[in-house]
Order: sequence, then structure tokens, then C-alpha cells
Amino acid sequence: MPTRPRVRHAVVTAMLGAALVGCTAPQNVGQARSAGATTSGETSASESTTTPKPYLTTTPTLEVTGEAVKPGTKLKFGEQAIIPFYSHYAKGVIELTVTVESVKAPDADIDGLPLKDEDKAKLRGKNFFFVREKLTNVDGSNMAEVYTPILSAKTKSGGWPGSLLGMGDADVTGCEDQNFAPKDFSTKGAVFESCRLHFGVASDPITSLSYTSQPYESADSRAVTWRNK
Repeated sequence: MPTRPRVRHAVVTAMLGAALVGCTAPQNVGQARSAGATTSGETSASESTTTPKPYLTTTPTLEVTGEAVKPGTKLKFGEQAIIPFYSHYAKGVIELTVTVESVKAPDADIDGLPLKDEDKAKLRGKNFFFVREKLTNVDGSNMAEVYTPILSAKTKSGGWPGSLLGMGDADVTGCEDQNFAPKDFSTKGAVFESCRLHFGVASDPITSLSYTSQPYESADSRAVTWRNK
């Protein structure tokens, strides 16, 4: 499992009125994301003996074919969608299921987050939203160590939930901050489940999550969107 970089403090951003700092929409990032990097000119000892990574620096073109859902597809939370995907090693398709759980944020978990005291204070009394993703390797492509899809979340009010920007340790009870698939996520039928932490107020929960990476787009008519109903 790739080692996750740690930072002492993460930046808090949220759409909670004036409650927390910032209100910038989350930015979508590429599917195959490196867990670490080597200094220019250096090569790790194991690099020369590992499987080639043709998409480490090159982004492949993905297409909607076969069972893959069409742009603009709408689903309910818990329903499955087959989407084109890629890792550093290969292109393929995965089955993606998305659910959201809302729980009151325990003070003990807030205290454990890599935040400044003033930011922790702003989370007291708020809710954690656990965005859970279940990935299934549909065709046996080598999806080892792939970074789980980044989904654009919207709340009931039309805003964005809070999130932690950065790669600090954001583990809380019921939601482990681990979003890189294991090395054995490379066989047909392999399953990997992840959880991404958001936060907000109970009265304004997450009601939709959209996948907008290629071959889909950010426009509602071109995204794959899960909704609470």
C-alpha cells in the first residue's frame, strides 16, 4: 500500500455560511494519482523491477463503450455504475457504488484531526458526512494502487460540504482516510472500499455526488450523478 504523505495542518474549507473558512468548489483531479514522488534524477531501487507504468505521466483517452454508463446518467445512492477508468498501469472499467452516511461529529474525533484549535472549534456541533465508494474491478485490468474517484458533492441547499484540503491523517471513527487501492486490485472481481470525509450541518446534508472525469464532464448533462432520491 503506498505511503500517504502527512502534513501537520490541513486547510479547512466549507460552505457553511460564515462558520468555516472558505467556500471554494472542490476541484476534480486525475484518476491515477501518485502517492509520492522521487527527486529529479533519482530512481527507487525497486522501480526497475516493477510492472511498467505507461500512464504515470501520460493521460490516456477513455471512451464510453460496452456496459459503461452514458454521460448524463442519474442514479440513486447505492446504485452501481460501470465507468471507464485507468491506473498508472492500465485502462479498464470499474463498477462504482456510492453511498453517504451522516453522523454527529464526536469531539474526540475532531480533536484528532490535523487542524488548528480555532478550526476544530468551528466543527463542534457539526456533522460528519462519510462518502463511501465501493470499486469493483470489472474486466481484470491492473488497477493496483489507483486513487479512488474524486466526486463533486452538493448539499441540499445547493452548496458544497466542508472538506479537508491536503493529505493529512483524517481518520475518524467509522471513516478511515485511505483512498489508494491495494496492489492486488488487479484481478477481475476484486473489490476495494474507501471513505472520504466531509462535514456540515445536519439540516443541509449531501444530496448529490457527481463523477466528472473523462470521458464525462462537469456539466450536469455530461456527468454521472448519484442522488439521495
